[in-house]
Amino acid sequence: MNCNECRYLMFDLIDEKLSGPVKREMEEHLEQCGACADRLVKMKNRHEEEKPTGLFWYLLAPSGGFKRFFFIGAIFTFILVLALISVQLKKPLFQIF
Repeated sequence: MNCNECRYLMFDLIDEKLSGPVKREMEEHLEQCGACADRLVKMKNRHEEEKPTGLFWYLLAPSGGFKRFFFIGAIFTFILVLALISVQLKKPLFQIF
């Protein structure tokens, strides 16, 4: 592995998204290359300092998978229910225009 490949994969290493063989190859490179090892330490420190917290970030964090789609679906369902209630009441719930 060269330095460019290592730099490209550093965020995946921090987020623990690398497969076993790639992770071992990267760790071997980091043992031999002080510049990449220093860069990784700085990136880890910055990642920990800037890590957002809270329910909103937890729901929309770039983790992929089910929770983001569930949250977005819940929002659209809520809007649809409000629209249906508005139609049943024959007047708008909110005056947008």
